[in-house]
Amino acid sequence: MIDKVLAAADYPAMLAERDRLRDAGMMAGIGIAACLEPSGGNSSFEPLLNESNQTSTWMESCQVNIDALGKVTARIHTTSSGQGHETLVSTVLGEVMQIDPELIRITRPNSLESLPGNSPVGSRMAIMLGGAAARAGEKLKAKIMAIAAHRLGVAIDQLRYEGGDVLAHDGRCLGWDEMVELAHRQYHNLPDGMDPGLASFDIMQVPTGDALPVNDKVQMYPCYSFEFHLLLVSFDPIIGRPDIHSYFIGHDCGTVINPAIVSGMTYGGIAHGIGAALFEEFAYDANGQLLTQSFLDYLMPSSHEVPAIQIVKHCTPSPHTVFGQKGSGESGYLGAPAAVSGAINDAVSGLGIHFEKLPIRMSAISDAIAAKTS
Repeated sequence: MIDKVLAAADYPAMLAERDRLRDAGMMAGIGIAACLEPSGGNSSFEPLLNESNQTSTWMESCQVNIDALGKVTARIHTTSSGQGHETLVSTVLGEVMQIDPELIRITRPNSLESLPGNSPVGSRMAIMLGGAAARAGEKLKAKIMAIAAHRLGVAIDQLRYEGGDVLAHDGRCLGWDEMVELAHRQYHNLPDGMDPGLASFDIMQVPTGDALPVNDKVQMYPCYSFEFHLLLVSFDPIIGRPDIHSYFIGHDCGTVINPAIVSGMTYGGIAHGIGAALFEEFAYDANGQLLTQSFLDYLMPSSHEVPAIQIVKHCTPSPHTVFGQKGSGESGYLGAPAAVSGAINDAVSGLGIHFEKLPIRMSAISDAIAAKTS
């Protein structure tokens, strides 16, 4: 993937542009950062800090119901804070059930009816919630196939599921509405011992994390995403205000379930990373009083500071997850602060300057340059 990013950015041309900017009197530098994103976090982090804690699961669950009118509703536990869990679940169920995701309703129970689940930390929801939704959908599809096989008097392997309908090799077909009618209203036509209705529930355990194999510790992560950041920065040596000319990121999160959500989280994460590298800081006075109590004082990047970002996609599916998906929510901000600060340090390296803490404010840049050149 690194080669793909270097090719997309035309790295020799980027080096030449950096040198051209330097020859024109600007400070210019290239920043590079490669990082792994642990995905599907298991059992929080308490067992790492407390040897007596033997927690070995951090499950996530999904409940799916097809009502008597054929409408699909999924209930999920975890509250989304912008990651698009509703879109994730409807996309996954739409893929498994072969129906339009727009027709799938996503709901959450109240606090007294909550489902087994935890939180989005650890880049885990595509793996855990997506996996639970997929498996719940597969359970429903298996029940539909069993009902159809019984009704048509054929073996299940003589049937195929297609767009919600069940087709037999001999040309007979049971449509979605017919299957719903059978399941909800014709108990006498169901296989012996089968409950009526179409509902399923799945609790997903973290893949590879179901035991205490080594020194009473669980496997924290089943898979890792990979990111590679590359950017070019320049700034006037007197003013010290960084300008990001180009920003490339190679991103491998395995199988992508929803490209728009993955790209959006990557863009947003890089924006946060730029903020951490150049602007955002909790500042206190000598008495411990917070000085950055509002956005008038706490600096954040705007659309003026965040450049156009080019994502170079790469896919190495995980063998441990339902679709091969891995985490993606932390892809942007993991590497961005390192890459941006690396570019700043590359720009000032000729003066013997090296910044060791973030954020690197423009005032710090200009003051450091002035101290070296005065």
